[in-house]
Amino acid sequence: MEDAAGILQRDALIGLNSYWRVTKLAYDAGDNLEYIGRNAQMDAATSDATWAIWKLIYTGSALTDIEGPITGVYDDRATLDWN
Repeated sequence: MEDAAGILQRDALIGLNSYWRVTKLAYDAGDNLEYIGRNAQMDAATSDATWAIWKLIYTGSALTDIEGPITGVYDDRATLDWN
């Protein structure tokens, strides 16, 4: 595992957002950010089952909740087991 400024612990790297090499963003029809997908592999395919995915929930135009992360296929993010 690569380190960030000498930090090698996965939890610490995740906290610094240094663990993730790729971030994908998906927006809904109203241009609200709806999903965030992150992967530690720079060349990860969106069909790989190694993505950490968060779902953002809105009430009106206000962001009110973030669900996740769920590990799964980024291409299948809408059909994952969300609450």
